[in-house]
Amino acid sequence: MGGEGGQAAGSYSRAERIILGPFRRGMAYVLAPVVAVLARLGVPPTAVSFSQIPIGFAAAALIMHAPRVALGLFVGTLLLDAIDGALARKTGRESPFGALADQVSDHIREITFIGGLVAAGAMRGEIGVAYALLYPLVNFMLYAANRYGADVPLAIKTWMSFYPFLLIYLAFEVNWLDYAGAASAAFMAATSITALVLLRRRMGEGDAASG
Repeated sequence: MGGEGGQAAGSYSRAERIILGPFRRGMAYVLAPVVAVLARLGVPPTAVSFSQIPIGFAAAALIMHAPRVALGLFVGTLLLDAIDGALARKTGRESPFGALADQVSDHIREITFIGGLVAAGAMRGEIGVAYALLYPLVNFMLYAANRYGADVPLAIKTWMSFYPFLLIYLAFEVNWLDYAGAASAAFMAATSITALVLLRRRMGEGDAASG
């Protein structure tokens, strides 16, 4: 969700960019004191990005025995995912490497946590595997579509379809994660296919224009 690099489009659909605009501005205002302290201390934005990884592992390890603590740590990684981009913009350190660090950290955190849910018996293994494979794929396809001017109008992302049920499970031990995970995997597959179709159409238009 963050994004340290200068990817205006990033791995988002057109509708998601519209929705996230006001949300990001609000988060930037709320997190401004934290960002200011980190900037004053000279903390690199990539360090903030990479810190998601060990925290994500800790959260995954705590799912079975301390689910509410795991939830708090997971939410903390999401905040770090917002802070790294804000810190990069404030300090003028946006870069392609920073964008890559943000994406890699985000993907490792997500896949690690899904693995923790499977290991804890909260989610079926095949659903977890499908989710873990499709999560990086859909982000790559959205990025590629945006990169070549074939942006996807709408994508139902995991923060819409899976995170609410994850919160319910970790906070209240009500488990609908198999259904939510399967639905999220289906949405990610559909978005990836849509992005591929739009990319092929865009490339075809480019070939026709240059022919």
